[in-house]
Amino acid sequence: MTRRERLERVFHYKEPDRVPIEMSITKEARQDPRSERLRALIDQHADNFAGWSPNWGFLHQLPCTSESKEIENRPGEFRRAQHTYHTPAGDFSAIHWHPPSIGDYHWEKHWFSSPEDLRRFRDAVFEPPKDDPSGFHETVRRIGESSLVLAGLPHPFGSLARAAKREDFYAWLHLERDLIHSTLDVMVQRLLARLKPLLDAGVGPYFAQCGMELAIDPWMSRQMFEEYITPYDSRIYGLIHQYGGKTRIHCHGKAMHYLQRFVEIGIDGIEPCEPPPQADVVLAEAKKLVGDRMLLCGNIPSPQFQFLHPDETEALVKQALRDGAPGGGFILRTTGGEAGTWPCVNLDRVLANAERMMEAGVTYGRYPLRV
Repeated sequence: MTRRERLERVFHYKEPDRVPIEMSITKEARQDPRSERLRALIDQHADNFAGWSPNWGFLHQLPCTSESKEIENRPGEFRRAQHTYHTPAGDFSAIHWHPPSIGDYHWEKHWFSSPEDLRRFRDAVFEPPKDDPSGFHETVRRIGESSLVLAGLPHPFGSLARAAKREDFYAWLHLERDLIHSTLDVMVQRLLARLKPLLDAGVGPYFAQCGMELAIDPWMSRQMFEEYITPYDSRIYGLIHQYGGKTRIHCHGKAMHYLQRFVEIGIDGIEPCEPPPQADVVLAEAKKLVGDRMLLCGNIPSPQFQFLHPDETEALVKQALRDGAPGGGFILRTTGGEAGTWPCVNLDRVLANAERMMEAGVTYGRYPLRV
């Protein structure tokens, strides 16, 4: 099968010729000579999705222009940068603090600092832009049979939660209930006003969405999930289903007891399915619960690649295949981004485990399964 055919079959909960394997590594790791063998395995065997997205704007909502400036730089210690978005609701600024050792950053100041910021974001004059779907169709044409294209889909709650300090935002869920509900309602209306023309223009049928991990344990209770997620997200997935589409969400954390509800509100796939003790997704149980209605992806704990012996990783792969692969609807992938090759203590061990994962997936993941 081609990669596209393989990914399409598992997205429809059917067995392909082999269990797809998703894996990528950081740019720095790809440039490291020690990754040569892993790079060859990925290039030859990995079944990675391709992606496309329109410019959703500020918080995936408002048209904007932006500017950034460095406000402090202490070589070898840190640097600080201010980022500003100019929107119809006025300016929103954030400050990021960058350590010297990694490319990531810490928030010093978030976009929203008060309920008033939420109000002006909610009340902004909004005219749906005319998104050009030609980029999606060009991506599909260019990718051909080498992959399956997922269109990027914003998650209103996740976008909102990341816009403010955690302690502020989750307090507002209790202290500013009406404001949060009205803001989420407006955000969903804006999203649907842009999504429907894209669907009409043939964008899809497969979508990818991030942000749900901020709506489950330990951040929120199940009761709060029903209050702040179900009535809003179900409208989005319902529209996609009207067009025969499917959505895979990115959701770290303790998702096991939400899987059934995810399916009921319209979610069709989930990654990375983190196992205990990292989280709580027991793959064999998840397969029995929703495996005929939800694409399950992941379950190989790459944060442990710094410590595992490759033989242990092979055993994890075999178990994941036994638990998740029968009947299709399963993709083998790591639970952490870039297969654990972010700046780490023991890159040699990480690369060795990633190599073994690829090898074992190819060897034992062919149907009919013999693991």
